[in-house]
Amino acid sequence: MRLLLFLLPLVLLVGCASLPEPALAPAAPTLRIVTYNINWGCPNPNQVAQFLLESDADVICLQETHRQWELLLHNQLSEIYPHGSFHSFGGAGGIAFMSKYPLSNVRLLDPDAGWFPALIADIKTDLGPVQILNVHLRPPLNDNASASISAYFESTKIHQKELAHFLESADLNTPLIIAGDFNENEHRMAIKELLNDGFTDALSLYDDKSTTWSWRTSSGFTLKNRYDHILFNKHFHCTGAEVVDVRASDHRPVVAVLVNNTEHAKDQ
Repeated sequence: MRLLLFLLPLVLLVGCASLPEPALAPAAPTLRIVTYNINWGCPNPNQVAQFLLESDADVICLQETHRQWELLLHNQLSEIYPHGSFHSFGGAGGIAFMSKYPLSNVRLLDPDAGWFPALIADIKTDLGPVQILNVHLRPPLNDNASASISAYFESTKIHQKELAHFLESADLNTPLIIAGDFNENEHRMAIKELLNDGFTDALSLYDDKSTTWSWRTSSGFTLKNRYDHILFNKHFHCTGAEVVDVRASDHRPVVAVLVNNTEHAKDQ
């Protein structure tokens, strides 16, 4: 109880500034990205599949997949997403791409400081060649998978090490997107470090209030946070981003629409 009361004021910092309206269907060539932790034990798999079917995403980054998820999503979505790469890893460590575009140089990146692997791929899109890194960083739990104050504060340091390790496999000078379940919000150190390095958090541009994760505890409290992000480097401009209220998993999907930064600059 004391832990919950301590963490509740920390889980989300709400902004007050007026943000622009998202443009989720601009006329320019776009790249529509979805990231979604679909929960390895999700009780509503068909609801997840239906959302993905209707999302019109070009590339989907999934976390907590497994063989059953792969079979179900392939059976229901393969006509729209003929290109995919699924990798199981323990209970909640599975990770996957689904894409309208062919994937190349797909690599599973073994965890170093954290618990779960990442997945990276090159994709030839209508915006040109793009590299996408799909991550699932360690939850803010101790080694016994229990909540504690020390684990909460230590988690962001672990996330920094995880991201540094995974980014060793990425080309930071090319168009790069990092998407997934970061298990922290944009106000904590690991994501702030990426922002200081020139990345932009898509959702924060258009929505600084909506949570992407919630969990009802046995004590009756509902914990909420913004754990899921789509970050991009200087080669892109984001015209819109949103959290979609799909209640199939403990996470909500995040959608971002990107255009080439050079094309955006010409239009200004």
